[in-house]
Amino acid sequence: MPVLIVIAIYAIRIARAPLDARLKKRHVGPLSVTTGAVMLYLAWDWLRPEGLSAVYFVGEFAGVLSVYLMSCTLVLATRLMWLEQWFGGLDRMYRQHKLYAVWSILLLTPHLLLHFFSGFDGSRYGYAHPAASVGMGHLLGAVSAIGLLLLVLISLGQVGRILRLPYERWLFLHRLTGLLLLSALLHGWFLDLIINGSTPLLAIYVSMATIGMTAYTYDELVLRHREPRADYTIHRVERPTPDILDLTLTPTGETPLPVTGGQFVYLRVGGWHEHPFSVAGTQADGSVRLTIRALGRDTRRLYTDISEGHPATLKGPYGMFDHTLGGPRQIWIAGGIGIAPFLGWLTHPGAAPPRTDLFYCAPTAEDAPFLPELTAAAAHRPEFRLHPTFSRSHGRLTAERIQAEAGPITPDTHVFLCGPASMIENLTRALHRQGVPRQHLHAEHFAFR
Repeated sequence: MPVLIVIAIYAIRIARAPLDARLKKRHVGPLSVTTGAVMLYLAWDWLRPEGLSAVYFVGEFAGVLSVYLMSCTLVLATRLMWLEQWFGGLDRMYRQHKLYAVWSILLLTPHLLLHFFSGFDGSRYGYAHPAASVGMGHLLGAVSAIGLLLLVLISLGQVGRILRLPYERWLFLHRLTGLLLLSALLHGWFLDLIINGSTPLLAIYVSMATIGMTAYTYDELVLRHREPRADYTIHRVERPTPDILDLTLTPTGETPLPVTGGQFVYLRVGGWHEHPFSVAGTQADGSVRLTIRALGRDTRRLYTDISEGHPATLKGPYGMFDHTLGGPRQIWIAGGIGIAPFLGWLTHPGAAPPRTDLFYCAPTAEDAPFLPELTAAAAHRPEFRLHPTFSRSHGRLTAERIQAEAGPITPDTHVFLCGPASMIENLTRALHRQGVPRQHLHAEHFAFR
């Protein structure tokens, strides 16, 4: 109960805060998942058999909570557009997806250890399983635990860089999550004596299984056919640096995607596997601009092979990285190719708020190919000020330097960041220490694995 009270107090504070309604909605999803976990615990605690060992109960519930969180990861993997608003965009949904997956794996440790040491005998409660069911249950549990652990490991950034696993292979392995969850669900069905001894708990368990597996089925069989998409042609191809690709795609059908600058879309060209990219601009005829940095094997191949006239498909749009969430005083911070959404916001005249400072960070001027374009925009827009920042000559951008160049940060200042994860993390922490409220710090996280 105390946890539910804390959740309720936090929800009331968010509801009463002077924030855009879209910023309030993004808390609903994570709070709902947390509340569901607490309610799950209360149900298990209330309906468990009397006299049950506390050690066994904690270990058993750790396994159930692991299954619950893994079911949540499958729901968040569906890319359902109506879910975005409750988590703050697809990028935040995927971050929560990864967080729940990591926690589901961590919970397996107490599940395994406490069950091993509990010495629980279900016969005293009048229920136990045949030896064949026990053996099958253990096998399914081992398969799911090892498989999920490996999937989480290869999805961590440092491990992924070491293994150099191609995106399409990672994606294929990631699609096995639903089958591994099914193994974990059957493991509980065969072995969990508490679930099988309580009809209400069994109903809850089956409901979790149904939600998770329905989401997995939708992702595998329905999403690929019903996801919003439109056909385009590569109209313009520019390579301003040896690793930056600047594309303009023109729609070939009558109904282009309703894309706005700052969102992102999934791009597929020929047999090339689809990848998400931020929209760096749109035009009245429905054309879409994408700026792509060749970081991995697939994007390097795209950089080399793509040419004008290639047919392409865009899916989406996704994302809620939108400067209209902020007020009249804003600071934009872009690192490298993270400049893309800011270029998209500057597509139309008057798009920038009344007072906007953009810090464009790159190692050198040669690594900032969009600097001339931004300089021209700043020359024609008095409300927009540009601050090029080159780390090799100026050092890395700091909160102190931001205030020195952009002026004092007032309580109503909103800061938007897009770039490398380390830059976002460091500057977000530093700016918060300088007095920027957490609700005024907005970041796009474009690392999807």
